[in-house]
Amino acid sequence: MSQIYLNVLKAIGESVLMETSNSIVAASGTVPLTIISTVPDIADHYYNLIIEATAEIIIFSNFWKFSYAARRIGDALRMLSRKAGQTKEPRIAVKIMFDRGSIKHILYSRVIITEPEWVALGLPPSKEIPNIDLEVLNYHNFPLGTLHSKFMVIDKKVAILNSCNIQDNSNLEMMCQFEGPIVNEIWGHAIATWGVPTDLNILSANESSSALESDYENISRADPLLDSEGLVNVPSIKHTLKDITEVLNRSVKNRYPSNLVDGEAPEPLFYSHSRLNTPSVPMFLAPRAPYAGFGNYSINTPQNIAWLSAIYFAKSKIFIQTPDLNAEPVVTALLEAVKRGIEVKIILCLGYNDLGEMLPTQGGHNEWVVARMKEQLNEVDKKRLKIYWYVGRDMVKPVHALKHFRTCHIKLMIVDGRIGIQGSGNQDSQSWFHSQEVNMVIDSEKISKVWMEQLGCNQNSMIYGLGSEVDGIWRDYLRNQVPGSIGPEPGPGAWVRAVVGLLKSALGYK
Repeated sequence: MSQIYLNVLKAIGESVLMETSNSIVAASGTVPLTIISTVPDIADHYYNLIIEATAEIIIFSNFWKFSYAARRIGDALRMLSRKAGQTKEPRIAVKIMFDRGSIKHILYSRVIITEPEWVALGLPPSKEIPNIDLEVLNYHNFPLGTLHSKFMVIDKKVAILNSCNIQDNSNLEMMCQFEGPIVNEIWGHAIATWGVPTDLNILSANESSSALESDYENISRADPLLDSEGLVNVPSIKHTLKDITEVLNRSVKNRYPSNLVDGEAPEPLFYSHSRLNTPSVPMFLAPRAPYAGFGNYSINTPQNIAWLSAIYFAKSKIFIQTPDLNAEPVVTALLEAVKRGIEVKIILCLGYNDLGEMLPTQGGHNEWVVARMKEQLNEVDKKRLKIYWYVGRDMVKPVHALKHFRTCHIKLMIVDGRIGIQGSGNQDSQSWFHSQEVNMVIDSEKISKVWMEQLGCNQNSMIYGLGSEVDGIWRDYLRNQVPGSIGPEPGPGAWVRAVVGLLKSALGYK
């Protein structure tokens, strides 16, 4: 990891870090909990952490919609306010930032959300949380500088980085909890991004999280805590098809029957929570600042340099799971890795944001990209580039994302079974060149192994999702593609559909 870190330090200047961090500092930390599941399971853990806060809470998300997750966070704030009132704790500062398009963003990147607006999004009115000072900001650098970071920091003691937004959807997502000195760096990223005068600095910027006695150790290692007056049991390993489907359907509106038969999938079938009691390991934060302008020029960022360096220094194998893959630098780097003998495995989501990815400068949709990648390889090298398409744990083939039934939103890179990069960044042009992101780079064989094992248990992508060795496209035994697929050759009409689809989305049409 030291080579990756040094490359990041060499390649960036303070101007790149503006609005994301004061510096890039290597630190240590632990990852006591990883959740790979749907948004409700992650939202339940938000609840568990929020109700134990004593000073401050920071939550960042891209989308924030009225949803199970939003209501769960709202309920946690109500519970926290009651607890603070009973124990005479000082008022707790809660800062929430998200990105929802507003006409005001043409003039201001940060727009204050009023109380009626946040109540409509599932957050409680001030009268229901008298012991909490809540502020909500809508942040976007017009036109293309999206806030895409997704994380929470509590009392500068614990932080979680996740792939999910605060909304209901069909995605399989990933959340990692971090503790130790590294939490300071995530907190610093949040403070720099908030960017307006605030009373958030209840905890001094120089106060080390490692010096604070943690109240959160049992939350990550034992049962989740209170849910109203009852107890929420830790989700157990799911051993039946019915149980798996129930987990994956928790926030799905369009429900289709599973096409997997009990007994077809190997044990263990599905475990959402993975707990690790390991010593601190080396890690550092790899963010990227938002770039609002048109054109794919903003490349020398900590996030991008970390990804490229990890690929460049790979010795044997690279694993990537991402919704979309089309950023030219990473596509080129992966092809070069394959040609020098590195095995590359990539799991993509079929049809994820196809219309948006087909617009000019966005790089193209997944099927087109992987087919072009395969074309540039000889027959031997093609065998080393393995393209998988996300398959839900209760399915035997991919489902197109337009069904909104079984999709995957995980963002993860693991190199040589040791270097892991987890966070909010996709391998697409938007995340590479425009969005604000935050990712963690870790150096741990044990953590990387646990992540790979958990991923294997919670999806069937590696079993049923392998694409063709020739062009990377998934086909069934009759050579049929998944219904709804655009395929590797979209044709001119696809551009028209892309523009029309985006306009409908912007106007609120389904």
